[in-house]
Amino acid sequence: MDQWEPIIQDPRVLMTYDDITRNSLVDENLTSKEAEKLGEKKDVRRIALGMIKKRMDNQTISELTALTEEELECLRRQ
Repeated sequence: MDQWEPIIQDPRVLMTYDDITRNSLVDENLTSKEAEKLGEKKDVRRIALGMIKKRMDNQTISELTALTEEELECLRRQ
């Protein structure tokens, strides 16, 4: 513990620690938001699959889900 005392009293070390902590929180928030977006995208794809099963056309599905024609064609091949 005696060895840490001079280190933690150095303001540069404390600033670095604060920066690392702050960056970790930002990264954690981004990861959560990315996961949320991925979950939303999966939900939209699931809904689009239901529309495809109901024989809806790609243009209508695209307008309602914002999926591209290419994404819908990929779903149709599944």
